[in-house]
Amino acid sequence: MNTQAASKPSAPSLSAAARFWEPGRLPYNAILTAIALLWLALTWPHFRPALTLGSFETVAVLALAANLCYCAVYLVDIFMQALLPSRSWRGFRRTLWLLGTLFAVLIENYWIADEIFPYVTQAPAELYQPNFASNVNFPAPLAVLGFLVACGGLFLVLASAIIFWLAGKPQFARLAARIIAAGALVYLSLLFGFSAVSRTTTLARGQEKYFCEIDCHLAYSVVDVKTQPAGRYVISLRTRFDETTISPQRPKDAPLTPSPRVIRIFDASGREYAPLAIQGAPLLTPLKPADSYTTQLEFNVPQDASGLRLLLITAPAWPDHFVIGDENSWLHKKTYFAL
Repeated sequence: MNTQAASKPSAPSLSAAARFWEPGRLPYNAILTAIALLWLALTWPHFRPALTLGSFETVAVLALAANLCYCAVYLVDIFMQALLPSRSWRGFRRTLWLLGTLFAVLIENYWIADEIFPYVTQAPAELYQPNFASNVNFPAPLAVLGFLVACGGLFLVLASAIIFWLAGKPQFARLAARIIAAGALVYLSLLFGFSAVSRTTTLARGQEKYFCEIDCHLAYSVVDVKTQPAGRYVISLRTRFDETTISPQRPKDAPLTPSPRVIRIFDASGREYAPLAIQGAPLLTPLKPADSYTTQLEFNVPQDASGLRLLLITAPAWPDHFVIGDENSWLHKKTYFAL
């Protein structure tokens, strides 16, 4: 009887899953923390310029993100409890914890080596200040990876729910629906969490706003503003390919075509104005590392408008609204240029 019972899947239990995974959270965090400290100690004083208040805030947010991602294992656990015999699944949990932790270690090392380490001594000092302006507040490669994994997981679990329902197993179909709901809750918590900690920023003349292109960065700045009669404004916008932000895997002389941008002027009352004409180098002109060019943007703004600010963002497509930390994601604050 005991052998026969052990060969059947048990009823899914969240408390049974928590009894295994929550004690495992401590060594998971300890390993990730130890790796970060080893990078800091073994390369000292390389990271000294990055030790600012803003960097510690970023570390805290990323630690929260790592633990929210850890919670995703509950979705797999509950699902597998319903499919596998309890004895088999309990033994497989240890393997899953090890594989998940190794994957987290891989992602952490990639982010440190590719997104932080090369820039600490090469990039401008402003890059490590709390007021560093960027179109993202979460590492873009990880955000894109998370979006793709979330889409793939949604497809697989949704397909499983349909198959279970058509196969006459409504209890498993309902379980799959609960997994979808829980996964959506975790992902949306990360999405809106990073939007909540974002800040509205207004840059002064000459200050740069960085746009992450996955393996490199483009920097934009307003270098000149000329006013003409009847509320006509001519804004000179510089685009620069920051050669110090190139990923080690990217060829040093490879050209980059910027992503499509949207440009608007906003006044204090929230009214927006599109450019009437664009002269000079088009904003989609390819650049090589260290190249730059200037574009003249002409606007017609009512003379009674005040508090003018220029907004430059990547042309939003529907996936942008669901990418964690992207400036175009829901409720995310924007970075403007003062005029």
